[in-house]
Amino acid sequence: MAGASVRAGRLRHRVAFNRQATVPDGYGNVTGEFAPLFTVWGNVRETTGKERVAAGSVENTRTATIRIRASSQSNGLTEADQAVARGETWNIRGIAQADDKGAMLDLLVEAGGAQ
Repeated sequence: MAGASVRAGRLRHRVAFNRQATVPDGYGNVTGEFAPLFTVWGNVRETTGKERVAAGSVENTRTATIRIRASSQSNGLTEADQAVARGETWNIRGIAQADDKGAMLDLLVEAGGAQ
């Protein structure tokens, strides 16, 4: 793949995005279930898994990059949102433009860790 562009055929995974509803719990905290935002075609590129020792226990996390086309919907994504792709729920850890034109976004995502 030359540069950061992605041909339409490379966007072969359905990616759904969810956002947590903000419901005050009466104690100053915000809770709520995740609800669907929108679904697009994307390219999921998983990186190698890793295990790390966290607070005395072994934690297995997996990371990936999801590339999607930039749009009015995707431009509103935040790191508090979730992506669901290939039957897995991924927590968004970072969002960056994938090209100079701003046509594509790369989302750094993680599965297996805490939200």
